[in-house]
Amino acid sequence: MSTRETTRVRHATRQKRHPVLTALILAFAGLLGFVIVFSQTVIQGVEARIETHNVSPLLGDDRPPPALPPDDSAKGRALNILLMGSDDRSGENAAIGGKEAGQRNDTTIIMHISADRQRVELLSIPRDTMVRLAQCERSDGSIQKSYFGMFNEAFANGGKFGSKSDAAACTIRTVESLTGIRIDHWAIIDFVGFQRMVDAVGGVPMCIPAPVYDKYSGLNLEAGPQVLDGVQALQYARARHGTGFSGSDLDRIDRQQVLLKNLARKVIGAQVLFNPRDLFSFMSAVAESMTMDETLGDIDGYSVGLGLSLRNLDTKAGIIMGTAPVRGHAPNPNRLEFAPAAAQVFAAMANDQPIAPHLDKYSSSPANDPEAFEPSATGGSGSSEGGSSSAPVPPRETEEDILAGCTH
Repeated sequence: MSTRETTRVRHATRQKRHPVLTALILAFAGLLGFVIVFSQTVIQGVEARIETHNVSPLLGDDRPPPALPPDDSAKGRALNILLMGSDDRSGENAAIGGKEAGQRNDTTIIMHISADRQRVELLSIPRDTMVRLAQCERSDGSIQKSYFGMFNEAFANGGKFGSKSDAAACTIRTVESLTGIRIDHWAIIDFVGFQRMVDAVGGVPMCIPAPVYDKYSGLNLEAGPQVLDGVQALQYARARHGTGFSGSDLDRIDRQQVLLKNLARKVIGAQVLFNPRDLFSFMSAVAESMTMDETLGDIDGYSVGLGLSLRNLDTKAGIIMGTAPVRGHAPNPNRLEFAPAAAQVFAAMANDQPIAPHLDKYSSSPANDPEAFEPSATGGSGSSEGGSSSAPVPPRETEEDILAGCTH
C-alpha cells in the first residue's frame, strides 16, 4: 500500500463525519467563472447581489509582501486568492447540512494566478493539518490568541460570533504566517451556492471510475461518463462513507479537484460562455452565494481587467491542482502535518514560480493527469501564449468533449 493510501486509511479510522462544503469545487469554480466569464451584459443585476467586506484593518502590518507592485487592472501582477468553503448551517443550508452551531471551512484553497496569466494553480490545505494558528483580531476588538491546533480552527475562531469577514481574516492571517504567501483577495461560498452554480450550467460532466453508494446522503452512481446535477455533485464532493470511498480527507480532495476542473472547463467552454441565459444564471448564482473582499466584488472595475487577462487561459494545461505536501502527525495518526517538501511548494507560489515541479505523486492531483483528459476530435487543449489580445484562443469545449475523454 502506498504512503498516501496508508495515510488515507489511518485518517479514515476515527474521523467523525463532517458535512463538508468543498470548495474547491465550490469556491474556485464559482470564482474562476466569475472572473473569466465576465460580460458587460450581466453587470447590472449581478453586482448588487454580491456581499463584500473589507478585512484589511484586521490583517496587521506584519504581512508577506505582494509578488509585484499593485496595478489597478491587475495586468502583469501575480495574484493569490484564498478560497474557503463554509459549512454554515443557517437558513437554506440547514436543510442540506443539518442544524449545528458555528461555522467551519472544511475546504481551503490558495488559488494563484500567474503574472503572465498562463497558469492558475490551486493548492489545497487539508483541514486536519496540525499547525500554529496565528493570533488574530476580530472586528469587535476581541483577540484570538495563537495556539497549536487543527488548521480549520482558524476559520471557526474568527467566525465565533457569526462574522464571515472575521472568519476570513483569521484564516488569512494563519495561511500567510504558515506559507509566506501574500493573500490578495478572498472568497467564501456555502452549500446552497454550490448546488445553484452546478444547476445553473446544466450539471457537471464527470467520469466516475467505479460505482459509488453512500447510504448517508443517498448518492448512488454507476461507473462511467455522466453529468451530475447540483445535488449529486455536492454529495459526491462531500462523501466520506460507503462503497467507493476511503473516508480520508486526501481521497476526498482528489475527487473534489477532478470535479472542480471539469466544472471550470464547462463554465469556460462553449456551452456557457456563449449562451447569454446560462451565463447570466451562473453569474447570478455566484453573486448570491459568495462573500468576498470589496475589490474582487467590484465587477465593473477591478474584475474587468482580471477577467479579460484570463480570457485565453488553456483550461487543460493551464490549470494545475495540488495538495500541500503532508505526512502523518506522530502524536496522533488521525491528524496530519506539513512535510518538508511543503516549504518548496509555498516558496514557488510566493515567488510566482510553477508549483508542479515540487509536487510528488502524493501531493499532485489526479486532475493533472493528461490521461484523464484526453482531447476529443472536436476539443483539445489548443495553444496559448499568455494573456495578450493577440494570443490564440484555445478551442472551446462542449460537455460532449469532456465526457469523450472518459477512459473508464
